[in-house]
Amino acid sequence: MNFWFKFGEKFSPYYNLIILVFAVVTAYIAFSLYQSRRSVENEIFDWEASCDDLSNIDRVDRIFDSYRRINTRYTLFVTMISIFPLLGMLGTVLALLGLDMSNAEAVSSAKENFFGALTSTAWGIIFAIGFKIVNAWLFVDIEDLIQRHLALIKRMRKSGIDESQ
Repeated sequence: MNFWFKFGEKFSPYYNLIILVFAVVTAYIAFSLYQSRRSVENEIFDWEASCDDLSNIDRVDRIFDSYRRINTRYTLFVTMISIFPLLGMLGTVLALLGLDMSNAEAVSSAKENFFGALTSTAWGIIFAIGFKIVNAWLFVDIEDLIQRHLALIKRMRKSGIDESQ
Protein backbone atom coordinates (compact mmCIF):
# COMPACT_ATOMS: atom_id res chain seq x y z
CA MET A 1 0.00 0.00 0.00
CA ASN A 2 2.93 2.32 0.66
CA PHE A 3 3.93 2.15 -3.03
CA TRP A 4 0.45 3.26 -4.19
CA PHE A 5 0.40 6.04 -1.62
CA LYS A 6 3.71 7.44 -2.85
CA PHE A 7 2.77 6.91 -6.52
CA GLY A 8 -0.58 8.66 -6.09
CA GLU A 9 1.03 11.48 -4.12
CA LYS A 10 3.59 12.12 -6.89
CA PHE A 11 1.12 11.71 -9.74
CA SER A 12 -1.86 13.70 -8.44
CA PRO A 13 -0.61 17.20 -9.39
CA TYR A 14 -0.23 16.10 -13.03
CA TYR A 15 -3.34 14.09 -13.83
CA ASN A 16 -5.40 17.03 -15.11
CA LEU A 17 -2.46 18.15 -17.25
CA ILE A 18 -2.20 14.68 -18.79
CA ILE A 19 -5.91 14.76 -19.66
CA LEU A 20 -5.48 18.22 -21.19
CA VAL A 21 -2.52 17.07 -23.33
CA PHE A 22 -4.55 14.05 -24.43
CA ALA A 23 -7.39 16.42 -25.40
CA VAL A 24 -5.02 18.56 -27.48
CA VAL A 25 -3.74 15.46 -29.31
CA THR A 26 -7.32 14.30 -29.93
CA ALA A 27 -8.27 17.75 -31.24
CA TYR A 28 -5.27 17.67 -33.60
CA ILE A 29 -6.33 14.27 -34.95
CA ALA A 30 -9.91 15.52 -35.37
CA PHE A 31 -8.67 18.62 -37.22
CA SER A 32 -6.47 16.59 -39.58
CA LEU A 33 -9.36 14.18 -40.19
CA TYR A 34 -11.66 17.11 -40.94
CA GLN A 35 -9.17 18.59 -43.41
CA SER A 36 -8.60 15.32 -45.26
CA ARG A 37 -12.29 14.34 -45.35
CA ARG A 38 -13.28 16.54 -48.31
CA SER A 39 -10.23 15.75 -50.41
CA VAL A 40 -10.72 12.02 -49.84
CA GLU A 41 -14.40 12.34 -50.78
CA ASN A 42 -13.46 14.08 -54.05
CA GLU A 43 -10.82 11.43 -54.79
CA ILE A 44 -13.31 8.61 -54.20
CA PHE A 45 -15.85 10.28 -56.49
CA ASP A 46 -13.19 10.53 -59.23
CA TRP A 47 -12.13 6.91 -58.72
CA GLU A 48 -15.70 5.65 -58.78
CA ALA A 49 -16.42 7.63 -61.96
CA SER A 50 -13.44 6.11 -63.77
CA CYS A 51 -13.34 2.70 -62.13
CA ASP A 52 -12.46 1.02 -65.42
CA ASP A 53 -9.11 2.85 -65.51
CA LEU A 54 -7.32 0.93 -62.75
CA SER A 55 -4.22 0.11 -64.76
CA ASN A 56 -2.37 3.13 -63.38
CA ILE A 57 -0.18 1.86 -60.51
CA ASP A 58 0.09 5.31 -58.88
CA ARG A 59 -3.67 5.65 -58.85
CA VAL A 60 -4.10 2.22 -57.25
CA ASP A 61 -1.48 3.06 -54.61
CA ARG A 62 -3.29 6.31 -53.82
CA ILE A 63 -6.56 4.43 -53.33
CA PHE A 64 -4.99 2.04 -50.82
CA ASP A 65 -3.06 4.85 -49.08
CA SER A 66 -6.15 7.02 -48.89
CA TYR A 67 -8.14 4.19 -47.32
CA ARG A 68 -5.44 3.44 -44.74
CA ARG A 69 -5.03 7.13 -43.88
CA ILE A 70 -8.72 7.92 -43.34
CA ASN A 71 -9.50 4.62 -41.59
CA THR A 72 -6.52 4.89 -39.23
CA ARG A 73 -7.26 8.50 -38.26
CA TYR A 74 -10.94 7.87 -37.69
CA THR A 75 -10.34 4.70 -35.67
CA LEU A 76 -7.75 6.50 -33.56
CA PHE A 77 -10.10 9.45 -33.00
CA VAL A 78 -13.01 7.25 -31.90
CA THR A 79 -10.74 5.19 -29.64
CA MET A 80 -9.32 8.28 -27.99
CA ILE A 81 -12.85 9.52 -27.20
CA SER A 82 -13.56 6.35 -25.26
CA ILE A 83 -10.31 6.68 -23.29
CA PHE A 84 -11.18 10.07 -21.71
CA PRO A 85 -13.50 8.75 -18.98
CA LEU A 86 -10.94 6.07 -18.15
CA LEU A 87 -8.19 8.68 -17.82
CA GLY A 88 -10.47 10.70 -15.56
CA MET A 89 -11.19 7.76 -13.31
CA LEU A 90 -7.52 6.82 -13.22
CA GLY A 91 -6.61 10.35 -12.12
CA THR A 92 -9.24 10.25 -9.39
CA VAL A 93 -8.14 6.85 -8.11
CA LEU A 94 -4.48 7.88 -8.08
CA ALA A 95 -5.30 11.13 -6.31
CA LEU A 96 -7.35 9.30 -3.70
CA LEU A 97 -4.55 6.78 -3.20
CA GLY A 98 -2.24 9.70 -2.52
CA LEU A 99 -4.36 11.03 0.34
CA ASP A 100 -2.97 10.40 3.81
CA MET A 101 -5.58 8.75 6.06
CA SER A 102 -3.29 7.92 8.98
CA ASN A 103 -4.85 10.19 11.62
CA ALA A 104 -7.95 12.34 12.29
CA GLU A 105 -6.29 15.55 11.08
CA ALA A 106 -5.26 13.85 7.82
CA VAL A 107 -8.82 12.54 7.32
CA SER A 108 -10.16 16.07 7.71
CA SER A 109 -7.65 17.30 5.15
CA ALA A 110 -8.62 14.44 2.84
CA LYS A 111 -12.28 15.52 2.96
CA GLU A 112 -11.25 19.01 1.86
CA ASN A 113 -9.13 17.64 -0.99
CA PHE A 114 -11.75 15.13 -2.17
CA PHE A 115 -13.21 17.66 -4.63
CA GLY A 116 -9.76 18.11 -6.20
CA ALA A 117 -9.49 14.36 -6.69
CA LEU A 118 -12.77 14.28 -8.64
CA THR A 119 -11.77 16.99 -11.11
CA SER A 120 -10.01 14.51 -13.37
CA THR A 121 -13.19 12.46 -13.68
CA ALA A 122 -15.13 15.61 -14.53
CA TRP A 123 -12.58 16.64 -17.18
CA GLY A 124 -12.56 13.15 -18.67
CA ILE A 125 -16.35 13.16 -18.99
CA ILE A 126 -16.44 16.73 -20.36
CA PHE A 127 -13.85 15.99 -23.06
CA ALA A 128 -15.53 12.68 -23.97
CA ILE A 129 -18.90 14.41 -24.40
CA GLY A 130 -17.35 17.26 -26.37
CA PHE A 131 -15.50 15.00 -28.78
CA LYS A 132 -18.55 12.74 -29.16
CA ILE A 133 -20.49 15.82 -30.31
CA VAL A 134 -17.68 16.66 -32.74
CA ASN A 135 -17.78 13.09 -34.00
CA ALA A 136 -21.56 13.19 -34.54
CA TRP A 137 -21.58 16.64 -36.11
CA LEU A 138 -18.49 16.68 -38.32
CA PHE A 139 -17.77 13.07 -39.12
CA VAL A 140 -21.18 11.68 -39.95
CA ASP A 141 -19.95 10.80 -43.44
CA ILE A 142 -16.59 9.23 -42.54
CA GLU A 143 -18.04 5.74 -42.18
CA ASP A 144 -19.64 6.15 -45.61
CA LEU A 145 -16.25 7.14 -47.07
CA ILE A 146 -14.65 4.07 -45.53
CA GLN A 147 -17.38 1.82 -46.96
CA ARG A 148 -16.99 3.40 -50.40
CA HIS A 149 -13.24 2.81 -50.19
CA LEU A 150 -13.82 -0.82 -49.29
CA ALA A 151 -16.24 -1.28 -52.19
CA LEU A 152 -13.69 0.21 -54.58
CA ILE A 153 -10.90 -1.96 -53.17
CA LYS A 154 -13.17 -5.02 -53.52
CA ARG A 155 -13.74 -4.18 -57.20
CA MET A 156 -10.01 -3.76 -57.69
CA ARG A 157 -9.30 -7.13 -56.08
CA LYS A 158 -11.90 -8.79 -58.31
CA SER A 159 -9.98 -7.33 -61.25
CA GLY A 160 -6.80 -8.92 -59.90
CA ILE A 161 -5.30 -5.76 -58.41
CA ASP A 162 -4.12 -5.70 -54.81
CA GLU A 163 -1.70 -3.82 -52.57
CA SER A 164 1.27 -6.02 -53.39
CA GLN A 165 1.26 -4.96 -57.02
